[in-house]
Amino acid sequence: MTSLYLHGLNSTNINDRTDWLSQFGRVINPLMAYQNLPADYGKLEKLIKKYHPDVIVGSSMGGYFGFHLANYFGLPTVLFNPALIMTTIIKPNLKPMAICGFHHISLGNNDKVIPPLTTKYLLNYWQVPHQIYPVDLGHETPIEIFTSVCQKTGLFR
Repeated sequence: MTSLYLHGLNSTNINDRTDWLSQFGRVINPLMAYQNLPADYGKLEKLIKKYHPDVIVGSSMGGYFGFHLANYFGLPTVLFNPALIMTTIIKPNLKPMAICGFHHISLGNNDKVIPPLTTKYLLNYWQVPHQIYPVDLGHETPIEIFTSVCQKTGLFR
């Protein structure tokens, strides 16, 4: 299995999450400079075409990127508090595919950075197939919750 891991804003691409994901196969985990839009979308599009990941895993701003790229490439995602509310920033210059990927989304019920109700509203408004995994946390996702949600999706065996 190949996973594309997209870290959050002001975070790093090498961490306990990439360590955990690596036990299931290859992990593509580019260091992102999210202020470098739209070049980062082009970089990610090239990585997807080169490595053909089976799943995109993303957190916060990485979840935003992963969401849009998965909809284009038809890939499943596991996203943690994705910043879908960022509807005004530059989106990938990609035409949506007819079939988007399935989104597994963990939302912190107490998240003050990315309001979970807004994320739920946008997912329903955009009518994308998804499953929500609510957790009683804020914006940060401890490794125990990360691994638990990933395992619940059935994508990591």
